Amino acid sequence: MRVVHLSTIHRAQDIRIFYKECVTLAKAGYEVHLLVSHPPAHQLEGVFFHAIERVTNYPRLERIWRRLSSAYHLAASLQAEIYHFHDPELIPVGILLQRLGAKVIYDVHEDTPWEAISLSKNNPVMGWSKFGIWSVLEAIAQATLDGFVCVTPKIAQKFPPTKTVLVRNFPLTAELQAAVAINTAEDIKANNIIYAGGITAIRAIREMVSAIALLPETLASKLLLLGEFSPITLKTEVEQFPGWQNVKSLGWQSRDHLVQYLAQARVGLVIFHPERDHLEALPNKLFEYMAAGLPIVASDFPLWREIIEGVGCGLLVNPLDPQEIAKAIQYLLENPEVSAAMGRRGQEAVRTQYNWEIESQKLLDFYHKIYQQ
Repeated sequence: MRVVHLSTIHRAQDIRIFYKECVTLAKAGYEVHLLVSHPPAHQLEGVFFHAIERVTNYPRLERIWRRLSSAYHLAASLQAEIYHFHDPELIPVGILLQRLGAKVIYDVHEDTPWEAISLSKNNPVMGWSKFGIWSVLEAIAQATLDGFVCVTPKIAQKFPPTKTVLVRNFPLTAELQAAVAINTAEDIKANNIIYAGGITAIRAIREMVSAIALLPETLASKLLLLGEFSPITLKTEVEQFPGWQNVKSLGWQSRDHLVQYLAQARVGLVIFHPERDHLEALPNKLFEYMAAGLPIVASDFPLWREIIEGVGCGLLVNPLDPQEIAKAIQYLLENPEVSAAMGRRGQEAVRTQYNWEIESQKLLDFYHKIYQQ
């Protein structure tokens, strides 16, 4: 069966889209095509890549129109049995592809309407306008599309239960075995703290850098930032913070490099502000830190508390309080036996329940169900 995945926003080798879902389907015998901007090759891991037009020298609305038009025409030309898209702006494209007689699945990574509110704090009129647009598009999708793959239970509750499957963003355990192996060599590790992911104000970059400034100089700690700033002016701002001299901003990193940096760290940070779309999120980085044997410092949200305290793999903090964040980091760095025990418990939890190997079977079963309809 030919399957086409589409994304106009995510990177070509996005961990969920490419490494987890597309590679899983290819290994199960599907002919898998991935439509993205700037594909790295014609084929990788049994997945065929195709380039969506990426234009920059046009007004914003025209840029959107051109990339959506490119995505539709390229996808339609492949004549797939199933189309699986990953961005809310592709909902109209999905509806048009469905009219060709194909099954269409929407992979819902975020609570998009509420995310629009969170990302538009400085322009609430724009935020609520986007909230309305995304809410209408999601309502149309719910009434028309064939299936929905949702990343968290809270998001899944928004979509028709008979057409929805929960496929959580848990880690590929085999991928992180290298970090686990290196983490046993304690003598080569410095007091590095790691944050991997998009770097924004509501993901507490100001608070994290401020916390690093509060750690004792004797710890010689460094904060490793793996990700891109949004907006880029935010980086210029935090570069003026007192803690910046103890930060290494490494930009976006490949999966291989991510594993290497996880192996060089002693603590993983998941510090999100208490926005509505964050409270029920299940960040990939949380479980990757666990898989790599790192103790975690995370925002004290009820869902995260249930996971972290249930496993015993980290400490919870007020994400708006740099002093509390610094205190938790310092405790973990100064108590290596406690940290190591937390890391081992996190690894075991990933091995037994929080892993992609379990989630991937849900995806395969869902595809079988969709195809049989």
